[in-house]
Amino acid sequence: MSARERERLTPEEQRASEAVRSLPPPRPEAAFRARLKREFASGKIESPGEGRAQERPVARFWNRRAPLWVAIPVAAAAAVVVVGALNRGPRWELLSSRGSGDVVVDGVPVPIVDDAELARRLKPGVRLKLPADGQIEIASAGQVAIQVTAGTDLTLPATPGRWFWRRGRAGVANGEVRISTGAGFAGARLEVETPEVMVEVMGTTLAVIREPAGTCVCVLEGSVTVAATHESAGVPVQAGRLRFVFNDARPPMASSMRPQEEAPLRDFRTRRGAMLR
Repeated sequence: MSARERERLTPEEQRASEAVRSLPPPRPEAAFRARLKREFASGKIESPGEGRAQERPVARFWNRRAPLWVAIPVAAAAAVVVVGALNRGPRWELLSSRGSGDVVVDGVPVPIVDDAELARRLKPGVRLKLPADGQIEIASAGQVAIQVTAGTDLTLPATPGRWFWRRGRAGVANGEVRISTGAGFAGARLEVETPEVMVEVMGTTLAVIREPAGTCVCVLEGSVTVAATHESAGVPVQAGRLRFVFNDARPPMASSMRPQEEAPLRDFRTRRGAMLR
């Protein structure tokens, strides 16, 4: 590559080009070397000066341009990796745990008192099964905090990216999760799926409760959208209200939120509000 061609490259492309040029040349296999020797001896391979005149400029062009064509995709791939890493949202952190027994994480039992091991396994997509006597609280700093209550079966969502891919999905097979979002969650979406509903969270404090009869969504602050699995459009649920979607033929029920949910939700929001600012 000429000096003029190098000047046309971006800094990332120049670094990628230098990295490629610094790689050691690959050593040909013994079979390839033997075949090359036979073809040269038999005259199948011409010497550099014997090619047709009109072909040599083309060959020189591709030999000269090859590093540029190699550098561009390498630089683009490197840029994607860097941007993806910078966009990654804050990881899940274990804030507290209490009770006894094991939290089953993707089939592996972890004592609920072993905070270090439990925190290490908190990755997006893992399935957490809480013991009957146990509760944990987790958070992605500045974005969202989740309280996972006793006996809950939860699939952990990804945390929203900083600039794009700002969407995550959690699954609640049974039990209850309490969720509160923070300032860093603005513009993001969290979907919470149960067998009966899909809840879209855009900035609020709420509880999603999966019971034998169906799913109850109680909203303390803000507003969420609740769509039954067989419905195409969701229904907004405002602060102080609930929506219960049954798993039989009964129509959904709308009412004031459960009185027994207000105090735990308000306490959760008060305790974790500082880290969500």
